Amino acid sequence: MPTPLKAASILAWCCLAIVLAGCRNSLSTQYGLSDGSDARYSPASVSLFRNLCIENGKPTIVVRSFSPRAMTRLKAIVWSPDSFEPHDPAALLWIDRWLSSGERTLVYVGRDFSPTADYWAQAAGEFVNSKQTMKNSVYAREQQAVELATLDKMRSRVRSNVVTPWCVFDHSTGNEEKVTNLKGPWAESTDATKTRLFVRSYPVPYSAESLASFQDELDWQPKDTGVKPANTSGYELSWQDSDAKMLKTVKLLSQEGLPNMESLLATHDDRALISECTSPRWGKSRVIVLSNSSLISNLSLITPENLGLAKKLIDKLPNQTIGFLAGSMDPPVRKDDFSSQQKGFEMLTMWPLNVISLHAVFLGMLVLLAAFPIFGRAKRLPAKSTREFSQHIEAVGGLLAKSQDQSYALATLAEYFRVVRKEPTSPWANLDPMIQQEPTSPFQTPS
Repeated sequence: MPTPLKAASILAWCCLAIVLAGCRNSLSTQYGLSDGSDARYSPASVSLFRNLCIENGKPTIVVRSFSPRAMTRLKAIVWSPDSFEPHDPAALLWIDRWLSSGERTLVYVGRDFSPTADYWAQAAGEFVNSKQTMKNSVYAREQQAVELATLDKMRSRVRSNVVTPWCVFDHSTGNEEKVTNLKGPWAESTDATKTRLFVRSYPVPYSAESLASFQDELDWQPKDTGVKPANTSGYELSWQDSDAKMLKTVKLLSQEGLPNMESLLATHDDRALISECTSPRWGKSRVIVLSNSSLISNLSLITPENLGLAKKLIDKLPNQTIGFLAGSMDPPVRKDDFSSQQKGFEMLTMWPLNVISLHAVFLGMLVLLAAFPIFGRAKRLPAKSTREFSQHIEAVGGLLAKSQDQSYALATLAEYFRVVRKEPTSPWANLDPMIQQEPTSPFQTPS
């Protein structure tokens, strides 16, 4: 029976072979997801890493919000944000309290890498090696360029240094590089030339000097003071909305102390790939920072060396509930749990009622169409014809029945045969031989 790592490697290679065979429409570009069909078919998702956690006896869930229940239930979180933007202070405060509430582990994945672009680069090479058409190779190169341009656009929206509560991400380096030399405790028994690791931005530990510099550069408002700070550490001479978020983080670190950062895996020039951050206020909790997703993405885990490094990371996680968090927006922070906060029609927007509601609406539309099959403008029904003499007879009979006068009815029939039918000798014409006067209607008003 194959081991979990071998099984995962076989599964990943099969997925790659299917897509390279020409199934372009089956490729998803979703980043950081861990569940659903989009995650299974995306090189940039982490569904394979999540499956490895499950195979190693670690239960997993998807995190959609920060709530009191998540505070107690989750023992580890794997956070793969699809953004370079500084995080919301409320979300960071919840994470800080969560880390301080017990022995917790946060795995934070940097964004500065595109596994999808790496996939298209491999696909272009595979097309050439297998003598596929030039059209497929050109298409792969075009898609690679699109993914890299998208990543560059996201990176250009933030400053060259992005502050987090655990470390600083240095985005001031040059082009992306493939790692060929490794150092650190996790570099042992790992052949760097066989790994699929890339680096551009990387985490940098705090120091008292750097923290003071960040605060001086962020703590200013040109609209209020008109004073511009010195341009250091790559900060531009302009105020950005994200600066306020980073300033709150810097002030919090100034008050509560700086975390310690230890490099577990780094390049030959000391650029950290995997780091572990600890702090006295977190107790036994820790934050494991990955420079990017080239270690745990679906595409990277095809490489056996990356699988070995992922296994070391999984060994650092507890054998309790692990939450997987992704997306371009920070999760909402809830004061109450789902059952007490979501009320009324808000329940219909949450899982699983949101899916059930859609199906119920669709079914209701089918029922309405079946019960009222009217298509187009409504038409008038044809009016009843008044040319049938039988209807006149029925009307006269109805009036006679309403009169409740037998003599009047007989006189009317006799009058009909004498006047209309011209049959004075008919037995019907002699029904009123005793009545000589003209018959009168009981409905007439007496004179």
